[in-house]
Amino acid sequence: MRYLKLIRWIIGIVVAAIVALFVVTLAVSRTPTLRKALVQTLNDHLDADVELASFEVRTFPQLRIHGDGLKLRLKNQQNPSPFIEVRHFEVAGGLLGMLHRQRRFTSVDLEGLRITIPPRTGHDKEAGGEAAKAISGPVIIDHVSARDAQLIIQPHDPDKEPRIWAIHDLALDDVGFNRSMPFTATLSNPIPQGEIATKGSFGPWVNGSSGLTPVSGHYSFNHADLGTIDGIGGILSSTGSFAGILERIDVQGKTSTPDFHLDIGGESVPLDTTFHTVVDGTNGNTYLRKIDAMLGKTPIEASGEVTSVPHVKGRTVTIAMIVREGRLEDLLQLAVHAKKPVMLARIGLHASMTLPPGAKKVVDRLQLAGRFALEEARFTDPDVKTQIAALSRHAQGKKDGEAIGPIASDMRGQFTMRDGHIHFEALRFGVPGADVQLVGGYGLRNEQLAFDGTLAIDAPVSKAMGGGIKGFFLKPFDPIFRKDGHGAVVPITITGPRDAPKFGVQWGKVLK
Repeated sequence: MRYLKLIRWIIGIVVAAIVALFVVTLAVSRTPTLRKALVQTLNDHLDADVELASFEVRTFPQLRIHGDGLKLRLKNQQNPSPFIEVRHFEVAGGLLGMLHRQRRFTSVDLEGLRITIPPRTGHDKEAGGEAAKAISGPVIIDHVSARDAQLIIQPHDPDKEPRIWAIHDLALDDVGFNRSMPFTATLSNPIPQGEIATKGSFGPWVNGSSGLTPVSGHYSFNHADLGTIDGIGGILSSTGSFAGILERIDVQGKTSTPDFHLDIGGESVPLDTTFHTVVDGTNGNTYLRKIDAMLGKTPIEASGEVTSVPHVKGRTVTIAMIVREGRLEDLLQLAVHAKKPVMLARIGLHASMTLPPGAKKVVDRLQLAGRFALEEARFTDPDVKTQIAALSRHAQGKKDGEAIGPIASDMRGQFTMRDGHIHFEALRFGVPGADVQLVGGYGLRNEQLAFDGTLAIDAPVSKAMGGGIKGFFLKPFDPIFRKDGHGAVVPITITGPRDAPKFGVQWGKVLK
């Protein structure tokens, strides 16, 4: 969901209001006077120090203003880069527009626009109180356009790189300081890489506290390459709407990723979501109020946040998730590379997830903790199914080859995941006639199992071994294994690769 914070680019629209002031001074006839009035007006209305390399006015056959090298630095700005830079601008208008009290002009064209948003300070927050108010102005511009612009967000943390967005086209209509201005724009999103098209309204601009400036609209984000985010992949498309003020933008929308996958060797699974988030346009933090996702055919409910970490490049993702009635195979498909899922089951899951920033792959950074329950679990591997059937048959004291019917088991437990390894506590697995309790883990990288625990069966050892001569000689050992109302309780181990596990008895514990 990190791409949502890109709504911040809308701050760039303020340049339209700035350019509107260019024409305030057209009532004056001489270029030096116009230049002086322009600089003074921008200084007064935007609390900025203004530099202007060149300035020219033509009055025939149409009023036109040309300028180069415009730079605006906010008062008391610590950042060395200007707040706004314009390499070249042109303003056009008709003579009749000068006769109105609110002077109206035809167009403003900008080239080489560069907007650098400095970190928000305590002074900015104080300015957002009662003193903050919308600017009034005597100028209206019919149309403003900017091409090949850049929006740069400077982070609070000096150790972090600034975020840069390339705005291909920006267009505003009916532009003025004291009004809501409709806009359209297209821009490139760096991570995940893709193109955003948006349409909405911006303003009126709030002097002294830009974070309180209203903004709303709709967006579409198509062909976003999730492969530009370490650890995941797929092509995402998203549409939605946004509304609020720059420092708190409420975003609602949906996403579709037909080929979502992780870098741990699993397969692709379709992922669709609807979401409600709040984006802080001043620092990029995103708060995930509600996410309803469908992974394959498994519904997932989630909430959380994507926030910055001091002195660390990147952001930390924390999410709480619930699966009420899902399919285990959809989750396993993401994590395990196999032609078919190793197990089929209904799953319920409560878990918390933390994904800190860093250069390591997602599987090595991902941290999970939670509990789960499986119902009617069935293994798909023929060898494993044979071993599970044999376990159930002997646990019930039945002979080899005796029919026992289809076997579906239940499983539940608690788990934690860190550094690519899942550790299970209180893992309980039951089949007809047997109950297995285990503690241990599974490596997502090497796919190795390492568990130990107990196997409790209904039948005594002598019957579990098939009876007959073997059972006769084992009958004296029945009391050794009989425990807690079970026919036998045997300490066991499960080790080896996922696709060929080995089951063993811990004889040392039996004879203690």
